[in-house]
Amino acid sequence: MAAAFAGKVVLITGASSGIGAATAVHLARLGASLSLTGRNLDNLNRVGQQCEQTGSLKPLLLKGDVTNESDTKQIVESTVAHFGRLDVLVNNAGILEMGTIETTSLEQYDRVFNTNVRSIYQLTQLAVPHLVKSQGNIVNVSSVNGIRSVRLILILIELNKILSVWSRQQISPQFIC
Repeated sequence: MAAAFAGKVVLITGASSGIGAATAVHLARLGASLSLTGRNLDNLNRVGQQCEQTGSLKPLLLKGDVTNESDTKQIVESTVAHFGRLDVLVNNAGILEMGTIETTSLEQYDRVFNTNVRSIYQLTQLAVPHLVKSQGNIVNVSSVNGIRSVRLILILIELNKILSVWSRQQISPQFIC
């Protein structure tokens, strides 16, 4: 089990904290070659050090914002250029905005949508040609709040439903884990 991901290249978005950081450390322990991306370079460096200590392979660290199209393109291109392949895409980056329909703005809606849905679409679109070659997988991480209603969490339920339906209908079954 310690080398279950040996030789596999895994790209994890939102890897500078939370679930993304924990996933990175766990996959490092399993022998994965990691490409980690996030907006906070200090946190990303800390996670990278933990991965290196745990798994002994130095991860590729890419500071970037998944809502920025050129950053997103660069993340995928840099990963493939560095490792020569891509086996797993973990779409983990996500944000949360508090408020209700009465107290939030369209700017907040756009920020949440662009991070939690649009970026996943673009990353997947860019990664699929590489994943086809490697017979790889896509893991889309979403919140339990997409299932369980929490009044003050802005549109998260709707966005997670979009992600779930899109994952099942638009992504070829060969990629779904």
